[in-house]
Amino acid sequence: MSETYHLACDCGAVEFECEGPPKVRGFCHCDDCRNFLKVPYHSVDAWESDKVKVTKGSDQIAVFQHPQKKMKRFFCQNCGETVFNSNAMDWRIVSQLLVRRQNQGILPDELASKSHFHYGQRIVDIDDELPKRE
Repeated sequence: MSETYHLACDCGAVEFECEGPPKVRGFCHCDDCRNFLKVPYHSVDAWESDKVKVTKGSDQIAVFQHPQKKMKRFFCQNCGETVFNSNAMDWRIVSQLLVRRQNQGILPDELASKSHFHYGQRIVDIDDELPKRE
């Protein structure tokens, strides 16, 4: 049986679950994520869209569509927390910070980053042992 991860926004109005292992576990340094999320890089777990189900508060989710890119931000209308994003492949991109918060500050080993991707687009250098992929 595969693992299911239960997550929620800050205020608890929106709850969702992610089923099975993520497609991607890592740090994204791409220009698109930096522009869309206003961060130097993004620590993420990504699942295919059919593996992420909103279990509470689907009517409380607002969606922001990036004006030029095939990226969306899904966030709670009550507290403003981003519950997940989507990319051009329509994967659900969940912040590892949200996962940590749901697990008493611990990121489960099976959701920990395995690499840096789009590292050639980085704006900050990261000194760790993880593979750096262009």
